[in-house]
Amino acid sequence: MSFIEKQRHGKHFYYYLVKNFRTTPTKIRKLRVFLGREIPKHDELQKYFLELEKKAMEQYKTRWLPRGLVEMIDDLSASIIVFHKTPSEVLPKDFLVRYTYNTNAIEGNRLTLRQTALVLSDKIAPQGVRTEDIIETFNSVDAWNFVKSYKGRLNKAFVCKVQYEVTKNTSCRIQGDYRDGEVRIMGSEHKPPKPKDVPKLLDELFVEFYTQKKILHPVELATLLHNRFVNIHPFTDGNGRSARLLMNWVLLKNKFPPVIIEVVNKEEYYNAIEVADGGDQKPFAVFISNQLLAQYTIVLPN
Repeated sequence: MSFIEKQRHGKHFYYYLVKNFRTTPTKIRKLRVFLGREIPKHDELQKYFLELEKKAMEQYKTRWLPRGLVEMIDDLSASIIVFHKTPSEVLPKDFLVRYTYNTNAIEGNRLTLRQTALVLSDKIAPQGVRTEDIIETFNSVDAWNFVKSYKGRLNKAFVCKVQYEVTKNTSCRIQGDYRDGEVRIMGSEHKPPKPKDVPKLLDELFVEFYTQKKILHPVELATLLHNRFVNIHPFTDGNGRSARLLMNWVLLKNKFPPVIIEVVNKEEYYNAIEVADGGDQKPFAVFISNQLLAQYTIVLPN
């Protein structure tokens, strides 16, 4: 996101065209072009803008995301930094209701969006709904609050705590630890690894995460973690909800707002995961980037 910055030097004010750009996967710095003591007229300002964009484009390359898409999602993150806000501060008031409804509905929870809102705001259990659906709704909020405030490293203790918060007080047989039996993913041809291989595969994922953190764009890193995690499917239940929480944890740590995968996009979401299981991470990274832009970009009428 480019913007004009006004600075005072001595008795005079000077103007700069500024853009926040990414130099590494984890570092962002400002690039400035001096404009003078007055803001140039529109046509000349466009020349400065193109010069600034060209310099920024040369700074950093991504692995899976197209450059144009990266520019837009980085502008989204930069706008948060420019206005000195944390990602949590830009969330709409109904974010947690919509996040809870959608992440649970993807997994078969039967509560409607309105029922979810009633449960969370008024602690009302709608007549005729399953007790487990109500419990999952409260669990989702507890899990979100835990992940949002977590400052530690990605490790077994963290991911097991996330799964515990998601599944506590439900019929899930193993809460807060890896599975001890084989599982199947409904509607998917992917066969998760045997339970004896899960600890080793998760340990390898934790190492891979910190290795790739030095290389990948934060959105690419978040989506890679999600996909590797659901591919391993380490728990008896709560894998998808845990993976989406872990993905959002990475986004928040890197000053990106969290993403909601809406249940109406469930088929596209699952298809992108299937492609990732085959080794191609690009479709899922693009899918999540587009979801971020759709959820946090306001399109003004002409």
